[in-house]
Amino acid sequence: MAGKNLSRRERFMFVFTTTVAVSAGLFKFVIEPLHGQWKALNAEIKAKSVYIVKNRRLLNKYKSLEEEYIKFPSLSAAVESEEKEVLKALGSIEALYKSCSCNIQNVKPRTSKKIGSYKEISFEVTAEGNIESFSKILYQLETSEEMLRAKRFTITSRMGKGSNLKGIFLISKIIVD
Repeated sequence: MAGKNLSRRERFMFVFTTTVAVSAGLFKFVIEPLHGQWKALNAEIKAKSVYIVKNRRLLNKYKSLEEEYIKFPSLSAAVESEEKEVLKALGSIEALYKSCSCNIQNVKPRTSKKIGSYKEISFEVTAEGNIESFSKILYQLETSEEMLRAKRFTITSRMGKGSNLKGIFLISKIIVD
């Protein structure tokens, strides 16, 4: 009834405005949320496919990883208490330094850190020796079967002591739970 009183131009504007309003409402309340859901699902699919590809690579390497794991019987057996591991690590560190003819001045155990499925215990070792013995120690730490690693080391010269150097090593050992 109200449309009969309107001119042709006014009816066109009314229909156009109503169409734009309905289209905007449809876009805002139907199309845009569906598009957002579609993008979120697409991103989730991409993340899952990357996860599947990584797991497939690990699955392909499973036998070789299992063979490597079997090589370390101390790791596959139940791990002894942390105190025994600390004592064992300290004993092997002391033997290592003695074999490289270095004098240990101080050993400070640090707090252990739980990282995922393993623990990392660390020690700060202060020793005195020459550069050859320190390089032997670093090499033997990196090739150690007991998972000993030198995380950080500092070597300084001792004034008036000739070729004697002072070394401070942060040595860590990994314990698998």
